[in-house]
Amino acid sequence: MRANPGFDSASRGFDSLFEETILHLEARMARIVAIGGAVVTLLVLGGIRLGSPTPPIILAVPVTFFVWYLGIRLLLKAGLFRPWMRYASSLVDVSLGSVVTLLDVHANGSLYTVTAAGPAFYAVGVVMATLRLQPGLCLFAGLAAAAQLVAVMMLAVRPGLSPELLATGVGDLTVVLGKAIFLVTIGVLGMVASRSMRWMLLRLTESALERERVRSVLGMHVSEQVMEHLLSGHVPGGVERRAITVCFTDIRDFTRLSESQPAEETVRLLNLYYGRMCEIVAAHGGLVNKFLGDGMMIVFGAPTHQPDDAQRALAAARDMLAEADRMRESGEFPGLRIGVGLHRGEAVVGNVGGAQRQEYTAIGDTVNTASRVQDLTKVLGRSLLLTRECREALADSTFEPLGSHAVKGRLQQLELFSLRESEAQQAA
Repeated sequence: MRANPGFDSASRGFDSLFEETILHLEARMARIVAIGGAVVTLLVLGGIRLGSPTPPIILAVPVTFFVWYLGIRLLLKAGLFRPWMRYASSLVDVSLGSVVTLLDVHANGSLYTVTAAGPAFYAVGVVMATLRLQPGLCLFAGLAAAAQLVAVMMLAVRPGLSPELLATGVGDLTVVLGKAIFLVTIGVLGMVASRSMRWMLLRLTESALERERVRSVLGMHVSEQVMEHLLSGHVPGGVERRAITVCFTDIRDFTRLSESQPAEETVRLLNLYYGRMCEIVAAHGGLVNKFLGDGMMIVFGAPTHQPDDAQRALAAARDMLAEADRMRESGEFPGLRIGVGLHRGEAVVGNVGGAQRQEYTAIGDTVNTASRVQDLTKVLGRSLLLTRECREALADSTFEPLGSHAVKGRLQQLELFSLRESEAQQAA
């Protein structure tokens, strides 16, 4: 069988996580049993003081459990608990059946013990081993319980039975062995259940690790919004028409900047620039749809509907302009200046592509117009331009009207606005 490196990695991580889990289970079990032992001890003491015929020796059972599991809890807190102690605890658990049975023989005789509930405590001890999610421990508990049952019944209970009762088959070795096999069967079933639960937890851990790996890879190629839609299966197979705000950005004189330095330095600066801009876009709930050389196409209002998509787009544009100025003035990206164009309108959004690869994008005249508006920032010498359609969706009054301008590919002219000079300086 071909090895699965991802699964092996998950298995290694799971072993550590699983050990923490069973230690947590051990601590909870120790707490519950210690409290139970203390409560039973108080009840027995109260009964004895009130004149109950309960023999005082019965106190040995709850006191033993209280002391033992209190010690286990203290060892867990101190970090001194060791795996072999689980086997010791399991032996104490199954021995409860032997102790109760022997006490019944001492106090009430063998005849009473045969019909009493003492032997049932063996099964309780085996079940407690199952709760520790250790397959080997379950089998050990089943075998230990079976061995103690046979020893106690044949050496302590059977000798006290009358010949008449023995003649009925009560106390026969075959009957006792049948009960012992039942206890071993419970241990085997517990072992199977523990293995199954361990395997299920391992697969869940592997699935979680794989999901995080996919998220990490997807996060490098698509936005957080699209990634969440893809992983949740909510991205529709078709497309839809909706009103969105589209933002295009471009680095001024990037060709000249890239010609004056090595290609590796150009890539480093671009990665730095894109990293900062993507953080800003994500903070405002936008979708970086495409990297276009030294530019970006950003969408607000898709794939998740945003009633304030225009406000988000404007806020992101201002922050991007301010960050570009900061990067230039600090020397992180010498000579960096950008232009931003905004337009709002209806577009078709959804998955576009073939069976092998699809891309979530926006298509339509709104997208083309936003790109042309960004081109006009160079012509008009403005860092930010937005159309009348975008302006009408804003409650902001700090815009300077620039009149109507012709754009390539459109018969009608566009009415454009820009930040007022004072606002532009404040944003910078």
